[in-house]
Amino acid sequence: MMDLDAMTEEERVSVVVPTYNERENIEELVERIFTVFEQEGIRGEVVVVDDDSPDGTGTLAEELGKTFAVRTIIRKEERGLSSAVLKGFEVASGNILGVIDADLSHPPESIPDLVRPILNREADLVFGSRYMDGGRIENWPFTRRLISKGAEMLSKPLADTTDPMSGFFFLRRNVIADVDLNPKGFKIGLEIIVKGNYTNLMEVPITFIDRKAGTSKLKGFEYVNYLMHNLSLLLHKKGMGIQFLMFSTVGALGVLVNMAVLLMSVEVLDLWYMIGALLAFLVAATHNYILNRYWTFGGGASRPRLRVGQYGGFLAISVVGLGINLSVLYALVEWAGLWYVMAQLFAILVALSNNFLWSKFLIFRED
Repeated sequence: MMDLDAMTEEERVSVVVPTYNERENIEELVERIFTVFEQEGIRGEVVVVDDDSPDGTGTLAEELGKTFAVRTIIRKEERGLSSAVLKGFEVASGNILGVIDADLSHPPESIPDLVRPILNREADLVFGSRYMDGGRIENWPFTRRLISKGAEMLSKPLADTTDPMSGFFFLRRNVIADVDLNPKGFKIGLEIIVKGNYTNLMEVPITFIDRKAGTSKLKGFEYVNYLMHNLSLLLHKKGMGIQFLMFSTVGALGVLVNMAVLLMSVEVLDLWYMIGALLAFLVAATHNYILNRYWTFGGGASRPRLRVGQYGGFLAISVVGLGINLSVLYALVEWAGLWYVMAQLFAILVALSNNFLWSKFLIFRED
């Protein structure tokens, strides 16, 4: 148990709860949070930021404010989870800021586990993880698990954590002081990991439970928004914007090489088109490997000779990239309902970003 009397005003905890049509969940959530506060001796408040919910979530939150330390902001114009979180941070009185979902998927009983390392100066930023040892997920449909793992894989090179997509986290206010955060999208935590001013990041295991009431706000557009957000974070990385453009240029040249070899194999060498396609892939991938090694990721002639293992690794991520392309295309068309041409553009972007990140941080990392 934390010592309430020993806590200073700087250690006041503000838990931001972004809401939209969560009337069925908000009362239980608030009661459980303040039960935890009382049991653990936490001096805290809840900041509900509601996007003018038609079901009266904001009105109910205001009523709860008569019994608990709940501050309610009802937004008439703005919409979106990330902007709601940032608005909550802005009006919160605490020096320790946290975010929790309103749908009861995040256990309020785990709040002390996330707050304690910050109070003890062991960490500046703490995330609740579903995927580390001790964490787990309950009652989540297979498709949601698959999408979550895919999104996690895409963001993993940007964040050295087991659950970079977690929406349950706490931080000291100075972590985001003077940081330009993008209010769009629904994964503000990932952006804070990439851009925040912190020394130590910690994860603690949590049990994630699928919502019991209401419906998910995660729609097709949010998947697209996430892909674009990931790209913007990629370009934010120091020195990575130009590298990404160079990598993309090499990829475009590789497409031309691929087509030329395919045409030559079929029209000149009279090979079966599938054999020609395999040969074209190998030649184009080799072309891309050489240019990326000596141009995109620097070194030029100072690079040591080509390495078979590195070359094999590049071929492997190229094959994985193709698999990601097809998987994202299928998911966006079948599950998100996007037009297949638009879906393919985003699928290519995802595969390209994946290949770039793994090339930079694994294949061509500095020796």
